[in-house]
Amino acid sequence: MAGILFGNYLPDSKTSILFVLATLSILIILAFCFYKKTIFILFLFLVSGFGFFSIQMKLYPEISPDHISHFMDIKKTIIQGEIVSFARHYDKKIKLTFQCRNIITPDQIMNKVSGTIDLSIYLSSGELPQYGDIIEFESTLRSAQNFQNPGAFDYVRFSKLMGLSGTAYCDQKKIRILTEKDQVDIFTLFIRRIENIRMEFCNFISDHTGHSESGKILASLITGKIELISPDSRELFSKAGISHLYAVSGLHLTMIGMIFYSVIFYFLSFFPKHLITGKSKKLAWAITLIPLTLYCIFSGLSPSTQRAFIMTALLLFSLISEKETDIISSLSMSGILILLIDSAALFSISFQLSFIAVFFIIYGLSLIKKDSFPYKKHLLGRSALVICITLFAALGTSPLTAHYFNIISLVQVIANLLLIPIIGTVALSFGILALFCFSFLPAFSGLIVDFCCLLISFSIRSCEILVSIPFSWLRVMTLDWTEVTLMYLVLAFIYAALKGKKRLSAAMVVPILFFSLYNFSNSTSKKNPDNKLNITIIDVGQGNSALIQTPQDYKILVDGGGFSESSTFDTGKNILAPFLWQNKINTLDYVVLSHPESDHLNGLIYILKNFKVYTLIKNIDNVETETYETLVETCKNKDIRIWEPSKNGESINIGETELLFFKAIDNALPGKLNNNSLVFRILYKEFSMLFPGDILAAREKNLVKAKDVTLHSDILLAPHHGSSSSSTDVFLDKVQAKSVIISCGRNNQYKFPHPDVLKRYNDMGIRIFRTDTDGAIFISSDGSDPIIKTHKGG
Repeated sequence: MAGILFGNYLPDSKTSILFVLATLSILIILAFCFYKKTIFILFLFLVSGFGFFSIQMKLYPEISPDHISHFMDIKKTIIQGEIVSFARHYDKKIKLTFQCRNIITPDQIMNKVSGTIDLSIYLSSGELPQYGDIIEFESTLRSAQNFQNPGAFDYVRFSKLMGLSGTAYCDQKKIRILTEKDQVDIFTLFIRRIENIRMEFCNFISDHTGHSESGKILASLITGKIELISPDSRELFSKAGISHLYAVSGLHLTMIGMIFYSVIFYFLSFFPKHLITGKSKKLAWAITLIPLTLYCIFSGLSPSTQRAFIMTALLLFSLISEKETDIISSLSMSGILILLIDSAALFSISFQLSFIAVFFIIYGLSLIKKDSFPYKKHLLGRSALVICITLFAALGTSPLTAHYFNIISLVQVIANLLLIPIIGTVALSFGILALFCFSFLPAFSGLIVDFCCLLISFSIRSCEILVSIPFSWLRVMTLDWTEVTLMYLVLAFIYAALKGKKRLSAAMVVPILFFSLYNFSNSTSKKNPDNKLNITIIDVGQGNSALIQTPQDYKILVDGGGFSESSTFDTGKNILAPFLWQNKINTLDYVVLSHPESDHLNGLIYILKNFKVYTLIKNIDNVETETYETLVETCKNKDIRIWEPSKNGESINIGETELLFFKAIDNALPGKLNNNSLVFRILYKEFSMLFPGDILAAREKNLVKAKDVTLHSDILLAPHHGSSSSSTDVFLDKVQAKSVIISCGRNNQYKFPHPDVLKRYNDMGIRIFRTDTDGAIFISSDGSDPIIKTHKGG
């Protein structure tokens, strides 16, 4: 593990580590011959070196001349290759893992290629490809890219760890399936049959339950298709602390293994010879591995499922070999085996949570004396033991869930005690029975599905009641790794003290004090200076979003970015919220919506739902779209004031900071939604910046002609992302900005910013900053000339 960690943070050192591995191998051979006492230490270094090398091979792969990465981000090409995964189904598209074989460039040259990509197929008409199909489609290959903000998720690194070179998108009806029926081998037919059963069962549940949410959750529980669960349900389960119940986890496979074992042992009990000798039990555990393996394939064999299977399989082997008491050895062996197979698993959230939970359960139970449960064999003692196990698991995983998900559930123990028997035992067992029966006893299977959905509906309602209790869950700011380390050190100190290990507990005092002082000084340095106005233009791709922090520590979020309605990516959840939590912000005084279009609106919904927001400031438009109606409904449910200052041209005064909103136009202009954008100017002493939204030339002309409007500003946020329909000469002459910031996505389909606009800026001597090339833009001013920095350091 140490080698993997070092390899993750150090630059490309594969050549050097190969030399080190060779040297260590020779030293181990010499030690075996002459000095065996050093073999163990040398072997540990060899294992660490192997971990270092394996993770570096993922992060810094050797790119061959025929690799698909050489054809990324160019004009549309024709790609041929093979589907190598089950489909992941969403509302309007499916996603597949695709192994590239050939590519035909725009100049009609065919090149043999290698490499794997994530392929999204938008559903329309025609035949859908299956596992093992060779297909051909036209698309622009996109390389993985990051949103360049401080503390942002590293999508490029994640893609490397997953072995993906990029993404591609195409329409279902434009796909050519090149595979002939007689070309499909037996193994592929077997995998396809499993996938078809999986989809048939999902469709059976969906049709039988009328596409209800409980039906989708049941389908996810049995088939492992977690993408079926809605974001709202996922959020609910996260707040209740039971997300693991609806994913194929170690608990999931253990329960399924117990079901198969019970059935197999029952049949083996009819053979007295095996029963008397005790072989029935061992044989039942051994046979259980076969259906358990098939179930893992059936559920999609995702990386988390593979890890859960390895842990469960090693537990079964320990039971077969009658070494079930040596849990620590089994846990260690499963961890080592998982990391040998895939070193990137160390950075998987599910891997970390699984092992830390088991670790805390084992050592937590060691604190309990054997005579603590005098009724251990009775219901009271067993119940107390279950409560302790749930409590220790929750305690161990809380720092990690706070770090990754910004949530601490205080009802987690209650929710798990209530719902693990209902969902993890009863619903799962009957759901497996429904799976076996649905093809030949559909009516009986339908009754079982109804019963399971009733249980799931009960679990949903129970979670809703639990999370509605005040302080039942807490939304916390992002904990960095030093804070997580401090929390685990404190827990380790408490454990050592309770075990009476005085030396160990005393030794922990120093690192606890060190990390406490470091985190205190770090949190103090992040506070906004009293005399500074700070503005961050956040990189949200093709959209707009900015955070304003006034000297009085007021926090104002302007727009939320967002992608089209067909996209499942939520900029609010995946970009803005992590950025705000990273900066220890959970309250916003004002949220500004310049106009109700997706690239400004969509990201705000998650923010309004998950942050304390006092006022939503918006323009005069009211549109009949689902996202806008959700936004307004959220404000009503959370008692967020909605204010439209552009009706009368009002302003906000916060000390020496002023937000001046220009009056909306009286008569309709072409491009209504864009031209009706809320336009405002922020002033702090001698500094000013103009936020014009997505206004077009007609509105620019309107503002220039207005007698009571002052446009002059030090910095201009480029109107409409640098479109040719905006930034007219007369408007720029009136603003007289020294710097302009263009918020746009890399290689966006609109080709923003337009070359003519860039030339216009350059001709006027305006300094240009762009989020697609510079990342997030940081503006700081004490009331005079601003200091502008970028995420890339420019």
